[in-house]
Amino acid sequence: MNTKPSTKLLTFSSFILILIFSFIVIGLFHNHTEGGGLVGLYLLIIAIIGLSLLNLIQVMKATARAISTDEYLKKSFGQADQDIQEAETSSEDEGEDDEDHQLDPATYEKKLLPQSTKKQDLQKFSESVLSHIAKEFDIVQGLFYVRKKESDGFTISGKFAYFGEEEPKDFQMGTALTGQTAKNQKVLRLAKIPENYITILSGLGSSSPNSLMFVPLVHQGKTVGLIELAAFRNFDRSTERLFDQLSEKIGKRLAELL
Repeated sequence: MNTKPSTKLLTFSSFILILIFSFIVIGLFHNHTEGGGLVGLYLLIIAIIGLSLLNLIQVMKATARAISTDEYLKKSFGQADQDIQEAETSSEDEGEDDEDHQLDPATYEKKLLPQSTKKQDLQKFSESVLSHIAKEFDIVQGLFYVRKKESDGFTISGKFAYFGEEEPKDFQMGTALTGQTAKNQKVLRLAKIPENYITILSGLGSSSPNSLMFVPLVHQGKTVGLIELAAFRNFDRSTERLFDQLSEKIGKRLAELL
């Protein structure tokens, strides 16, 4: 900002003018001999006083504007710096929190997949996977679908805590939530469950889950199965990322059984 230098220049210039007028007045005061000279003297004195007052007012206004502008800029830039710092701190905190909740795919691959080297029955394999997932992530219901041979249709292979009156229905690639997830080959996590989509039955009665997650099982670029999980707590992003990374691991084991 150039307000302060301008104010100083204006004050200095006014001072020089006042000084010049003062010398003129002094000279007239010593040399006047007639009444006209006194009148001129009075006029010059009034002019000097007027210029001085005008200069003073201008300096005061300019100074006030300079102070106001500086305070405004300091406040504005200070607030901007604070907002940036808060944003950076927030990002760092989120990053740290996110890092704290990273789940190791290698560890969970061992926990979730059956360790038997023998070729397993497809139903036993799928139900074993669901059982291990339930133990690690507190799911209340799980379904394991496999892709039919030479088809875009999927059928149920394994269930966990499912007590429906009817068997889970088959679905086609690209239809409904399950089919669309199989087509996209990307884990789908839902915190808002469609009304009457699923009901959990237990000895305490029936209730609806709070969160659903659909996990496509992919092998060599092809969706070979899909896991549907339901829980009363919300699945977090770290769990979503974990299953996204395990998608091909589980898909490879499943493909060996198909």
